[in-house]
Amino acid sequence: MQGQRRGPYEKAQLEEMWKVGQIPTDTLYWHEGMAQWAVISDLFANTKMAPPLPMDVGNADSMTFPAAS
Repeated sequence: MQGQRRGPYEKAQLEEMWKVGQIPTDTLYWHEGMAQWAVISDLFANTKMAPPLPMDVGNADSMTFPAAS
C-alpha cells in the first residue's frame, strides 16, 4: 500500500480493512502458493466497500473541530 509492503495479515483482517475503505483498490497482495502478486480488488470482488462519507458543502464554512491537545 502506498509503495510500502505491509503484513502479513490474515484474510479476515484484510477483509475488514477492505470493508471500511482502508485499502486502496489497486493494492497488490500475495500469499504462499501464488505465482505472482494480484490486485486486491479481485480478491474481494464480491465484498462491498464502505462508501466515502458525503461532504455537506453548503455547511463546510460552519464546521468546527475540537482544539488539538
